[in-house]
Amino acid sequence: MTDLIISFDSEDYLTPQAAEAELWWAQALSRRGLRGSFQLVGELVRALRRWDRQDVIDAIAWHEIGFHTDRHSQPPTHPEAVQDLSLRDGIAHVLRREAPGLASIAEAFGRWPVSYCSPGDSWTPATLLAMARMGLQVFCNDKLAGFPRTPHWYCGLLVSNYDLDFQDFYEDSRFMPGAFEQRIDELVAATPADGVIVLYTHPTRLVTADFWDQAFAKGRRRAIADCPPAPLRPADEVERYQRRCSGWLDWLKARRDLRNIDFAALHRERSGQRRDLAALLAEHGLPPGAEGDLPLRLSASDDFMPSSAFDAMRYDWLPYPPGFTGAPLIEQARRLAWTAAAAQRAA
Repeated sequence: MTDLIISFDSEDYLTPQAAEAELWWAQALSRRGLRGSFQLVGELVRALRRWDRQDVIDAIAWHEIGFHTDRHSQPPTHPEAVQDLSLRDGIAHVLRREAPGLASIAEAFGRWPVSYCSPGDSWTPATLLAMARMGLQVFCNDKLAGFPRTPHWYCGLLVSNYDLDFQDFYEDSRFMPGAFEQRIDELVAATPADGVIVLYTHPTRLVTADFWDQAFAKGRRRAIADCPPAPLRPADEVERYQRRCSGWLDWLKARRDLRNIDFAALHRERSGQRRDLAALLAEHGLPPGAEGDLPLRLSASDDFMPSSAFDAMRYDWLPYPPGFTGAPLIEQARRLAWTAAAAQRAA
């Protein structure tokens, strides 16, 4: 039996029609008894309130709630903002910047997010430690070079990777009958006993012809009120993509070798010998709130993750200004590789 998580990067706060895509995915899963994890941007939650879309909030509330930053790709991104700061000051910046988004989500849903998914590769060690300090438990992303596919700990969070995007299969320019099913079969065959498969998508792309945050390309700083909505797909195209995704959800539901879980279940079941933030602080005799004082050092020979795991790490995302490398952050990530450990199943 292979564990399967279905996650959504719910982020488009410029395009009112994107709310329909959020609603469609939430209802499509709940009708089948499948539980998703919605990684929510704080500004999207506030936009849903402005758009009078309580129906969308109610539909998402049936599922797990995660966090996708307060304002996503609106500059300055975390890497830009903290690359010249100490670890301690970087954590303080992230706490100040992201607290409003977490508060908006907690107010709308009445509960705290479980997981954190960064926009693109916009994460830093300070980001992860700040999220752990604010009570989030799991980090999921698709651009962590050199990490193993099985869940593991890093910077106080349980880490898992995105494996497959629905959008790579449902668009007409990419669609091939049977290709989605074949890729799932390949992932199941390649997933170790303690592994997990994470499917994901951006709900907005079900109805929009391009990403909404092109307004922030190359570090362009614009007020939200001055940003245009994303262009929309024709209605018949949207219906065609919905039919394809519905068929795949039925197929996934019918499989007996897949167990649908969420990130909370992953964290609960892989909590043997946790290496969460509390454990890291205790290991170094530090009190809560002193995560910025964790040592920056290269991994020892017997550490789970070598420092070289970050040799291939690069910052490459649409909102970064030309020439941005984030080199100090990559070195910081390398010198925190010692925080990593295999995630073990609870006894």
